[in-house]
Amino acid sequence: MNKRAPGIVANLPDESKLMLPGGVLRLRPTLPKDRLPIAVALSDERVSRYLAALPCPLDDRTLTEYMDFLCGSGQVSRTLELNGEFTGIVSLSDQIMFWVAHEYWGQGIASSAVNWFVDHHFACPDGRSLKAEVHASNAGSIYLLERLGFERTERVKRRFSFVSETIEEFLVLVLSKSNWSNLAQCNAKETWSRFK
Repeated sequence: MNKRAPGIVANLPDESKLMLPGGVLRLRPTLPKDRLPIAVALSDERVSRYLAALPCPLDDRTLTEYMDFLCGSGQVSRTLELNGEFTGIVSLSDQIMFWVAHEYWGQGIASSAVNWFVDHHFACPDGRSLKAEVHASNAGSIYLLERLGFERTERVKRRFSFVSETIEEFLVLVLSKSNWSNLAQCNAKETWSRFK
């Protein structure tokens, strides 16, 4: 039986489908069969450079540990597929984490998946604030999170990157349930005003 940290949404649907301009985005539990497409996507340094804890290319032991993390207890993970093709991962443990294969950048996949996760998380009565730690040079992910209501904190984490083999900075962003609710209300008002 998986034990999840308090406040982590445990009642996510096993599978959801979201309509995007590029097709159908499917979110499903991450499974051992995802090992190969994950390894292929993370062999692209444009993706792995933002994931400090993973080397590029992934060695077998690290890939096994990463798969255990994604499929293991203490967090919730979803594999993303656009029109049946593997596109990336979104997961929630003590923070929300996500990445998308390079060929799918800029198609709204990460934004839609993170939005879906956050929405379900805050639907729980005990949904605590969410945290995201983002590579300081990852402008796309920072923009995505801020657009969803995450706010930068003063905290900066320094981590060793196995890709660059240097210490790199990661920004810490936080989203509270009240900020999420306020943003949802603003978006609803904006949508309503367009139909008047």
